[in-house]
Amino acid sequence: MRLLAKEILNLSARFPGRPLAWLACLLAVLGGLGLTLLVSEAVRRSEATQLRERFTLAASERISRIEERLDGQLSELNAVQRFFSNARDVKRDEFQSFVGPMLGDTLAYSWVPRIIHAERARFEEMARAEGLTDFSIRDVDSRGDLGVSPQRAEYFPVYFSVSTRIGKPPLGMDLYSIPARRGVLQKARKSRSTAVSERVQVFGVQDQEANGLVLVAPVFYPPADSGSNLRGYVVAVLSLRLEMEAEIAPSSLESLVMRVSDVSRDAGEQLLYSSGKAVQSGLREYRVIAFADRKYLLEVMPSQSFLDSSPFSTARLVALSGLAFSLLLAGYLFLLINQRQRALLEVAERTHALREREQELQLSEERWGFALDGAGHGVWDWDTRAGRVFYSRAWKSMLGYGEADIDDTLDARTRLIHPQDQPQARLELERHLRGACSVYQSQHRMRHRDGHWVWVLDRGKVMEWGNDGAPCRMIGTQTDISSSKAVELQLAVANGQLRGLLNAATQVAIIATDLNGNVLQFNVGAERMFGYLALEMLGKNPEHLHLAAEVEQRCRELGRRLGKPVDSMLDFVAAVTAEDRYDEREWTFLRRDGSELTASLILTGVRDERNERVGYLGIAIDVTERKRVQQALEARDRLLEKLSARVPGVLYQCRMKADGSACFPYTSAGIREVFEVEPEDVRNDARRLMERIHPDDNERVQESIRRSANDLTPWREDFRVLLPRQGMRWLRGESVPERNDDGTTLWHGYLTDITGLKLVEQELRALSVTDALTGVYNRRYFQERLDTEIARAQRREGPLALVMLDVDHFKQVNDRFGHEVGDRVLKVICQRIGERLRRIDVLCRFGGEEFVVLCPDTNAEQAASLAQALWQTLEREEIPGVGRVTASFGCASWREGEGANALLRRVDSAVYAAKEAGRNTIRIAE
Repeated sequence: MRLLAKEILNLSARFPGRPLAWLACLLAVLGGLGLTLLVSEAVRRSEATQLRERFTLAASERISRIEERLDGQLSELNAVQRFFSNARDVKRDEFQSFVGPMLGDTLAYSWVPRIIHAERARFEEMARAEGLTDFSIRDVDSRGDLGVSPQRAEYFPVYFSVSTRIGKPPLGMDLYSIPARRGVLQKARKSRSTAVSERVQVFGVQDQEANGLVLVAPVFYPPADSGSNLRGYVVAVLSLRLEMEAEIAPSSLESLVMRVSDVSRDAGEQLLYSSGKAVQSGLREYRVIAFADRKYLLEVMPSQSFLDSSPFSTARLVALSGLAFSLLLAGYLFLLINQRQRALLEVAERTHALREREQELQLSEERWGFALDGAGHGVWDWDTRAGRVFYSRAWKSMLGYGEADIDDTLDARTRLIHPQDQPQARLELERHLRGACSVYQSQHRMRHRDGHWVWVLDRGKVMEWGNDGAPCRMIGTQTDISSSKAVELQLAVANGQLRGLLNAATQVAIIATDLNGNVLQFNVGAERMFGYLALEMLGKNPEHLHLAAEVEQRCRELGRRLGKPVDSMLDFVAAVTAEDRYDEREWTFLRRDGSELTASLILTGVRDERNERVGYLGIAIDVTERKRVQQALEARDRLLEKLSARVPGVLYQCRMKADGSACFPYTSAGIREVFEVEPEDVRNDARRLMERIHPDDNERVQESIRRSANDLTPWREDFRVLLPRQGMRWLRGESVPERNDDGTTLWHGYLTDITGLKLVEQELRALSVTDALTGVYNRRYFQERLDTEIARAQRREGPLALVMLDVDHFKQVNDRFGHEVGDRVLKVICQRIGERLRRIDVLCRFGGEEFVVLCPDTNAEQAASLAQALWQTLEREEIPGVGRVTASFGCASWREGEGANALLRRVDSAVYAAKEAGRNTIRIAE
């Protein structure tokens, strides 16, 4: 324009006059018009480009958000599917607690079991027993009403259902009675994967949310190639409106028109959802996404409000302004102001997003506080500079106090601590404040409002230090551990009672050894009999208590009878107790003072729950005095008096007639203690005594008596009795039969109480296969069980897999928190892993911080899924007072012809590879 004005001035100077003025005006008009047309066209194209870019950005964001929500729905449904696949039996409250946090905008989650006709009555009765009083399997008729289902081969009723939007879930409704539902169930069953229904009308919700989809995921247990093992389906009900419009600003909903169509091959193209009426503008964004077994076309088009929101056309403004330079400048300023408004709008949107994030953070903090309160943890926050302590509501309610009952001072807490526990609690707090320990932890008693004492675990840590090194702020939690303390006390009492039971037999020496002959138990009776203390004998071989010459002679005799050499007392014990036999004979023993005594020694083997021998048990009764009495009495009375007065138990004669009735012509006085009956009660009829035999053992005892009578073989049996005063007791009976001339059978024998012996056997059996720290099985049990499972797999009775894990950086946990906390970490890990395992899985401590899970009937893929679930359990849940503790996992499945050692080497190599890969990961053995 400046050049044009300069040229006009030059022309005016050269050609003055009126025609030149018109020419100058014409040139100015033509120049201004041309410039106006050029600027107007450039601005129009710019506006069209900006409108398209803004639409594309908003439409892509809307489609991506919807795609993320649909993927999230599939992930959550798959989590519920795995939950049912990994658990054989799921309770209603377990289902509700698992899917409750997932609901969100989902209308409902339901569990639909497969019920065959033969199980229908039992299933309905079980549901009513669980509280569903009017529960029955029902069909939906043409009017939408529910009626009792007719007889079919199988049913698929809604059994569990969790919803916050559906008023009353239709429990018992058979989905097979609804054609639309039946089709999607059959498709999921056939494909063994998640299937999605066509658009359905959802019962019990608002009309605008009634159009929806049903997601169905089949659950098989155990997984197999065929569908015969279908357990049922997990079902999610979605509202199309909620899925398309949730978490989207109203202004964004009005500006864009969203359409969703089903373009799956089997359904053709079907419009499922439309948010409004689109206008013809040439703007359209679309994307085809896969959702389970279906494909959906998502289309986004602008609405009239979106087009109207575009800024006023600057091109039109420039065109109308003509040659006026001021209007061109105003248009330029308008563009600048419009750009600035857009910048301000973007700033406002980002500010709004930041505020929403702040609200989400505040909500997360509230949820964290709720989680602590729900878990029974009270929280306290001590501001040392202000001298104030915040006590949470859960902290106060744990002790029975209300919000205003306890002031915000440290003294208020100190006054509630038991006087005997205050010095130790104060010492632990001072140690942490001095920096002597990284975490404050104290177990002490606190006074409840009603006066009783509550055991609590108090833990905390200084979170802020001053410039002078003094603590400024300390936060901690308080947990009620009264129940665990009570369990510890009960265990201590039970252990004391067991030891008291053994030590109460002061007239009987009870000695238990392992398979190597080393003493494990040496009771008070043994101390009195032999003159040695238990501490002197534990871990040693008791062979020095015997006369060497007597042991050598009896080993030779036994060797001749067996036809093989018996070289030591340990070999003698192993031979006489083989095949569940026991040996009882008199031995000459040496006391500590060198004197000799004669005792009757009963030797028997100790077996664990797998019937594997784990040790030996000897019960010795001092018969020195009895021997002296025998020498003074006649030979005929000597045996009777000895058995009646010295041998614990009952001596008896039992006569059984041909018709099977029996009586006890003679019983010693011990029958009053052993059977709690008088000798006269069974002298003519044995039914009073036989009724005391445990119902589970009665048939076995009766059969052994009949077999002894028929074959005239010695009778020997261990069995239980139920007594009115003593309860259940274990007895051991042995007798020899003879046939009388009148056809009756007469037994001479004895019965003795072996309850103490059985208790010792059970305790030794448990100690031999259990890890003392964690309570899971030890390595010895794992090796034996692995051999058994491999033998089973070789018989082609099912696959076999191992999952091994090694706790990451466990040495750092011990170094930082101490070995006591390290032991607690191992216990917590075992507890969490055990909760995720099946009943047939075996968790063992392999050594140190290494654990292994033996998984029968499990292939490599299932073992990897189990390892993933266990890894997520450790990854997701922190250990109180320690933080997140992770582990490296390795998986290996058994191969044909592979031995136990080779399988262990492969799974150990997988764990090593996981650690080499950076730990906290899973590797599958090659």
